[in-house]
Amino acid sequence: MIASGWMLLSKGEEPMGQPNVTDEERLWAMLAHLLALLGYVVWLGAYIAPLVIYLVYKDKSQFVAFHALQSLFFQLALLVVAAICALLAITIVLACIAVPLALAVSVGALAYIIVAAVRAYNGELFEYWLVGKWARQIVGI
Repeated sequence: MIASGWMLLSKGEEPMGQPNVTDEERLWAMLAHLLALLGYVVWLGAYIAPLVIYLVYKDKSQFVAFHALQSLFFQLALLVVAAICALLAITIVLACIAVPLALAVSVGALAYIIVAAVRAYNGELFEYWLVGKWARQIVGI
């Protein structure tokens, strides 16, 4: 038995039931999360990078497809939250709530993306809150 995070695994067993995940798959799963950070620099970068990775790997690797699809879904969820914050910020009174909320969501999302990338590189099927189960159902894991 070996310790992996909080789980005890038998020798040769992979976390979350993902045997035979190659180094290349782990790398692309990590990049699916990290390249979504392009959205902080290029407006569509957060959506294009995970979408392209998903389209390339959807028939090759369920592991990479799962991480890319949930990264895309997470970025779309952040877009909805940003739109809500923008609508709230239209009024001066609600701007006092919307601006700190938007900043907190941005910092939290950045940390969440980094955690997801590290967990993906470790070969784990890390699930984002809310969108992870949806991506898992679509990919079929």
